[in-house]
Amino acid sequence: MSIKNGRRTRVATAGIVGMMFVAGFLLGMLWDRRLRTADLPAVERSPSSAGEDGRRSPRRMSFYLVEPPLTEEGAALAEAIVARRRQTARDLFEEPRIDSLYSAMKAAENEFEDVYNPRFRAIVDSTRAEIRQLMTPEQAINYDSILAESDRRRRGGGR
Repeated sequence: MSIKNGRRTRVATAGIVGMMFVAGFLLGMLWDRRLRTADLPAVERSPSSAGEDGRRSPRRMSFYLVEPPLTEEGAALAEAIVARRRQTARDLFEEPRIDSLYSAMKAAENEFEDVYNPRFRAIVDSTRAEIRQLMTPEQAINYDSILAESDRRRRGGGR
C-alpha cells in the first residue's frame, strides 16, 4: 500500500468515525428529548376532567387506555405495572455511571445548542428577509403574521 493510499484510508476512517460521533450525539439528544416527554403527552380523557371554564384539562395518557376499556381490576394491575416501570427507570437514572453520562450528555447538548441555535436562527432570519423582499407590503404584513403565529406555536404558545 502506498503512502498516498494510507493517508486516504486514515482520512476516510477519521471522517467515518467523526460522522458516527455526530450521529450518536444527535441521536442521544433526540433520545433525551423523548425521555423527557415520554410520560407527558396531553390527551383529553373524559368530560369529567373538565375544568372550571368547561374546557378539558390535559392529562397524561396511559398506553393501556383501549377500547373497550380494561376492567377495573385490569386497569389497577396495569397501573401497578406502570408504577413499577417508573420506579425501575428512576433507579436506573440514579446509578452513578448512568447519572454521570446523562450529565455529560446534557452539558454537551447545551454547548451544542449555544453554538448551533444562534447560527441556525440567523439562517432562518436571512431566508425570511430574502423572501419578504419578493412581496408587496400587504403580502409582507400577512407573511409576518403567519411567521409570528408559527413561531408562537413552536415555542409552546398553543393554538
